[in-house]
Amino acid sequence: MGSPPAPLLANGWLSKFDPLIKGDATIYFRYMDDIVRNIKRTRIDEKLAEINLLHENLKFTIEKEIDGKLPFLDMLLMRNEKTLSSSWYNKPTDTGLIMNYHALAPKRYKRSVMAGFVHRIYRACSSWALFHESLEKAKKILERNQYPPPYYNSIIHDTIYKIVEPSTTETETSNVEEKPIDKDGEETEVPKKMIFIQYRGKVTEDYCRALKKSEAPVNPIQTLRKLRTVLPSLKKSVEHKVRSGVVYKFDCPRCKSCYVGWTEDHICTRWMDHKKPSRAVGKHLRNCGVLEQVSCEDMKVLASTTRGEQYGMTLEAIWQQKYLPTINTKEEYKSRTLTIVL
Repeated sequence: MGSPPAPLLANGWLSKFDPLIKGDATIYFRYMDDIVRNIKRTRIDEKLAEINLLHENLKFTIEKEIDGKLPFLDMLLMRNEKTLSSSWYNKPTDTGLIMNYHALAPKRYKRSVMAGFVHRIYRACSSWALFHESLEKAKKILERNQYPPPYYNSIIHDTIYKIVEPSTTETETSNVEEKPIDKDGEETEVPKKMIFIQYRGKVTEDYCRALKKSEAPVNPIQTLRKLRTVLPSLKKSVEHKVRSGVVYKFDCPRCKSCYVGWTEDHICTRWMDHKKPSRAVGKHLRNCGVLEQVSCEDMKVLASTTRGEQYGMTLEAIWQQKYLPTINTKEEYKSRTLTIVL
């Protein structure tokens, strides 16, 4: 199966801990959440007091090793006399909840969950014995999330094989694709377009497979529908007058002319700007004599987005094309053409 994972000491990752196994020192605490520090026992309190004086708003705490063991990120550092080793570590609060095997998600997502376990454990463990022990823990987590052993065993086996004996030659040859040739006999590269397809089970995977088989110049991206789009929101709805990032429509109550615009400000702020005598809406309302009859509540929201000004301006162009507002005075919207390139 090849040589065992390179021990952390061998690749120099733990070379900074050499004094631990030579003198009166040990892996004693970590600070800043993810930094390990080795220090003599007699200097622990002194060093802690020193770094706590760096700034009045900074408060450092220590975590001492217990029985020669100290968790660090997703590793467990272990000191046994004059040797150091490491294993995969899970916090006591870890629930072991991962993507369920029966979740409505592409199979490659589930394969990535299993392969991710193997890669994390391989990087964390310093010997094959610890690797095997940690992998058995990972298998129990997979089974609790309803992954069948025949399924995850094959994925784990293939992942380990690729880590231990990577075959770069096969990968390079398998990734070579024939490029189309133009009329002059030269190769041309057709740029692929990304298309987003909402995942709906096996039919979606069959569709993506058919696209690839047809050699269409597209790169399908399978997306998942989030639970929040199905369940009602528990958050209180935003008041109409303080909504922002919206495309809105305003109708004159007298002549039924309309104005369509986009704003990143609150609707009430945008309305105060529209009421100014120098603005198109303000002029129109004064000419019709209905300025006092309307308010920001009459600005109907057509669409909303949090994706920025460029996306909002695109939505504005779509709605202006639909309603052809007559109050809008800027010529730019009349000459603006929305083109979708496929």
